[in-house]
Amino acid sequence: MWRRLLLSLPIGWALTGCDFNVYQSVVKPENDTALLEEARIKMDEHDYTGAMNSLEKVERDSNELRLLRSTARLGQSGLSMWTILTDIVDGDSFDRGSGNGIDNLFDQISGAVVGEGETRDLRLTALTESVNDLLGAPDRSASRVKNLACFLAGVMALPAVTDATTAIQGTTTSLANLAATTDVTNPAAQCPDLSDLNTSLTTIATVQTRFSLILEATSDCKLIDATGTGNELNAIEAQLAKFNQNADAGCSTTPACGSSAACQALGLQCVYEALTDDATVSTAQDGSVTKCELVQNCLTPDTCF
Repeated sequence: MWRRLLLSLPIGWALTGCDFNVYQSVVKPENDTALLEEARIKMDEHDYTGAMNSLEKVERDSNELRLLRSTARLGQSGLSMWTILTDIVDGDSFDRGSGNGIDNLFDQISGAVVGEGETRDLRLTALTESVNDLLGAPDRSASRVKNLACFLAGVMALPAVTDATTAIQGTTTSLANLAATTDVTNPAAQCPDLSDLNTSLTTIATVQTRFSLILEATSDCKLIDATGTGNELNAIEAQLAKFNQNADAGCSTTPACGSSAACQALGLQCVYEALTDDATVSTAQDGSVTKCELVQNCLTPDTCF
């Protein structure tokens, strides 16, 4: 009897201790399924924080987990599909046009959908995190994952344009101030103080990261296709097409410049080094826009946005 008891102890430890495997493999999928369903119920009740708490306990990664987590995250920020649809139907210029239904929807999405102030910051952060989460899904090519990431990236596009325009304007001011204290006719001239420019470039980097995410999420998506021309493009496709064509034009140590002080400052080696301090290579029309490309090619915002 004692011998049988002793022989059974290792099995007991294997099932109840911290290092067990067999028992875990049986119950974990069931627990994950229950937690996913629990999260769905909480989201139906608009308890998005509770849903996120349930999802954080799920141990097995899956597309379903990523989809639910993205929805819960957006709900926490107050940005739901209903919010987006409300923005669309509140518009006063809804036109059946010549495009399909999806085009008409994207034509009506405005930058106002994300709100203002802290609400705007929360919603843009939630959108960014959700798209990143979906792009990291186990099977990101699955239609539900790919299309939701693409749609959310489209919602991000117009606010990103607004932020990019503001960031470029701030950088232009910093460059003009720098030109006033530096000999811009001498590319090798030392910049006396780059603190103001570096502050502006921090904002530029944030905008560049967001645009890179949007371009990645919409690069292989039937909902948003910026490869067409003219009337074939909805409002968001047209914006992305313009940005792709004009911003993704490479970055040069000797950029072609006009007569503005800000543009002349771009010819300074010290400014070029500040623009390329992340060591990212800028290649024209490679589908990716670097910080240097964003500043050099979009110094006049209307060129890109």
